[in-house]
Amino acid sequence: MEQQEQAQLPISLTLQDLKVIAGAVELGAQRGGFRASEMEIIGATYNKLALFLKANEPAEAPADADAEVTEKKA
Repeated sequence: MEQQEQAQLPISLTLQDLKVIAGAVELGAQRGGFRASEMEIIGATYNKLALFLKANEPAEAPADADAEVTEKKA
C-alpha cells in the first residue's frame, strides 16, 4: 500500500537539485571522469544548465533598499 502512495507522488526537481547536478558535472570534469569524446556534449549541457540556473535564481533585494527601509522607519 505504501509503495502505491509513493508511486503516485509527483516527481519534481528543484533549483537546488539542479545546482547539485551542475556541481557533480563540474567535479567529474575536474577529476577526469569523462572521456574526451564525451566532453563536448557534457560541456554544452552543463552550459545550458548553468544559464538556466542563473536565469531562474531568486532575485535578491539590493542592500541599499534595506538601508532605505531602515532609515524610513527611524
